[in-house]
Amino acid sequence: MRELKVVLGLVALLTLSLASAGGEPGEGVLLWSFPTGGEIWSSPALGHDGTVYIGSRDGQLYAFSPEGSKKWSFQALEALTSTPAVGEDGTIYIGGAFTLFALNPDGTVRWRTPTPGAPTGAPALDGNQGIYLALENGLLRAIDLHAAVRWSVDTGAWLKTAPAIAPEGTIYLTRGRGRAYAFNRDGSMKWEFPIPGGSNSSSSPALDAEGVIYFGTWDGEVYALNPDGSLKWRFAARSWFDSSPAVGEDGTIYVGSGDGGLYAINPDGSLKWRFPAGAPVDSSPTVGDDGVIYVGAGNGRLYALNPDGSERWHFAARNRVISSPLVADGIVYFGSWDGRIYALSCSSTGLARSPWPTFHHDPQRTGRAE
Repeated sequence: MRELKVVLGLVALLTLSLASAGGEPGEGVLLWSFPTGGEIWSSPALGHDGTVYIGSRDGQLYAFSPEGSKKWSFQALEALTSTPAVGEDGTIYIGGAFTLFALNPDGTVRWRTPTPGAPTGAPALDGNQGIYLALENGLLRAIDLHAAVRWSVDTGAWLKTAPAIAPEGTIYLTRGRGRAYAFNRDGSMKWEFPIPGGSNSSSSPALDAEGVIYFGTWDGEVYALNPDGSLKWRFAARSWFDSSPAVGEDGTIYVGSGDGGLYAINPDGSLKWRFPAGAPVDSSPTVGDDGVIYVGAGNGRLYALNPDGSERWHFAARNRVISSPLVADGIVYFGSWDGRIYALSCSSTGLARSPWPTFHHDPQRTGRAE
């Protein structure tokens, strides 16, 4: 019976590998996959030693080597839908249903602290300044590196997004019920922007080299705000934006929509191109150092697109992909609602040298611009 399961597993993986299409020889090929015990909503994060971390709704945080061997798993006893963030010292931070965990690189617990709501998105790490955490109940909380709460701000509505930190320390956040915020490091409000029509936002902010803030809304618009909180432009699509934007080296803004398209928007707010993915694109795109854009879709596909918007290749998983891809050393990693983490060969050796090339800025998912 055990031998039969192994054979069936190899057949399944071969089938998935054959689902890759297009691209140069060797691109989009399945290198390995690993089944967890639950859907994967989390995006993978990269440790400084190359370890790949990802959370699962089975309540475990997994650590893998780039070759696909499981180094360890940590049982949180809470569904882990948020994305881990890796600190400068290698500490891994991840939110559960009502706890923020800090783990050592070997998977042991450094500390854990209860939260009054479920942490969303990913923790934002501000170096020695500490951790900023958005909670579903509307709180933005600042925590020091020893788990002490420095301050909390009630935004007055639910939160689904991750904070973004500008180089000088300003914290940007979008929320439900039509608001975007900028906070100072002490928790005081710098400004707030009322989203026209009061639309909700579950799209985490991204920043460009000029400090412009980009995010999407449920009414199908992408906003660009100047660093002082004034509107620079707004771009209308056909459906909602859950995806968080990424920024290319030339300033192009990439973001997925519920209308089934990945949009490329010029820095002036005009449409550059739209790629039809065939299903809602809630995954946040990632831009590789060769300009290739990687993004998942609701049809279970992971797409690799050329800078002109043409399809380079795709890979078919067994269920929806909302995980934001991670690119490192010629491998693209992502999770699927089929419960697996996947590693595929790709042409990119790392992230684009841009202000915000992936969800939460960098491979460690710190959410901090440089």
